[in-house]
Amino acid sequence: MDQTGLTASEKITLFSAWGLIRKDLDVHGRNVLLLLFHKHPRYIAYFDFTDDPNAQSLVDNKSLYDQAIHVFKAVGALIEYGFKDPVLFDATLRKITRRHKDRPVYSEDILTIGEVLLNYLEQALGRQMSDSLPDAFWKLFQTIAGRFPATPKTPIADEGGDDANDPQPTTSQQRDRASDAP
Repeated sequence: MDQTGLTASEKITLFSAWGLIRKDLDVHGRNVLLLLFHKHPRYIAYFDFTDDPNAQSLVDNKSLYDQAIHVFKAVGALIEYGFKDPVLFDATLRKITRRHKDRPVYSEDILTIGEVLLNYLEQALGRQMSDSLPDAFWKLFQTIAGRFPATPKTPIADEGGDDANDPQPTTSQQRDRASDAP
């Protein structure tokens, strides 16, 4: 294992899966962002869609397409080039985190996006998806998330230990995957 945190087999698994969707990054990227916004509407505010004032909806918004392509190309750069060169992988991750430094993007946000993307890949790839892809993909997103700051905890007014006041509760799937982390 190198700086990517992935074994050679996991890299091959991710590279193969990425190859199946990379030819339609605009469509897949748009679909993933729309799915993210559907499941987690708070993320709409993270993006600027004003470059396409004539769009009647997000589905048709060219700003959404542009940002989706940008996100997918960053993930693609990590997979296609960074896996071959761990120093490039590290440099790409540093650039991604620098780009988001002044925005409220935290490690949990990256894991949420990773979870939505993995769910989408499961649907898009269907039977072409290997059994090892979810674990390899989750390891990649844990590595990416590790470069972002932790979500700040807000003080809970009632000290009863109720997680209902936590503004960023994790899903059971995230908790399960986090417990598998080394």
